[in-house]
Amino acid sequence: MQPVTETILSLVPTYGLPFLFGIAVLAAAGVPVSSSLALLVTGAFIASGELPFAQSYLTALIGAIIGDQIGYLIGYRAGNAVEERLNRKPKRAAQIAYAKKFIDRFGGVGVFLTRWLLAPIGPITNVICGASDMRWLRYSIWDFFGEVLWVAIYIGVGYAFQGNLEEMAALMGEAGWLLIAALAALGLGIRVLVILRQHRNGGKRA
Repeated sequence: MQPVTETILSLVPTYGLPFLFGIAVLAAAGVPVSSSLALLVTGAFIASGELPFAQSYLTALIGAIIGDQIGYLIGYRAGNAVEERLNRKPKRAAQIAYAKKFIDRFGGVGVFLTRWLLAPIGPITNVICGASDMRWLRYSIWDFFGEVLWVAIYIGVGYAFQGNLEEMAALMGEAGWLLIAALAALGLGIRVLVILRQHRNGGKRA
């Protein structure tokens, strides 16, 4: 079993909701920890009755939103300095460039999509939005709905596969679990983009 998977499998039931809250905050704020895997494991333990659904869902949601707000505040207070530092790493520089183009094109909808469909650039997007002219209220509304969906997707996938959690994690590792959830998010994301395009085309014809 992969070390990260094994660790999270043990920490979620041991420390429960405080651990889930902490990892959700840290991941959303940009710390490289696997909140997605933690949610998958949480979903499995909800299915087995070891964790309560409502409390777990709200804990993860509130933690993610607080972490996003921290990232936005960092961007608002010191966005240029943070961006300059991150740009020293080619991989981060590419993510920043992509995130900027994405937010410039889609605005608040872009924030929504980076919560769950393009989650890897979510933390960077928080900083970019804080440093840009995007209003806090607009950012926060789209962020909220995006995180509602993100938490639901990953907990839902973990719930659905709870019977084979350890076996699947051992066989596929962390990347495999994230791929399953990513595919579920991708399918929904494609549907959202199609609806948005249809709406935009309809507006132009009107």
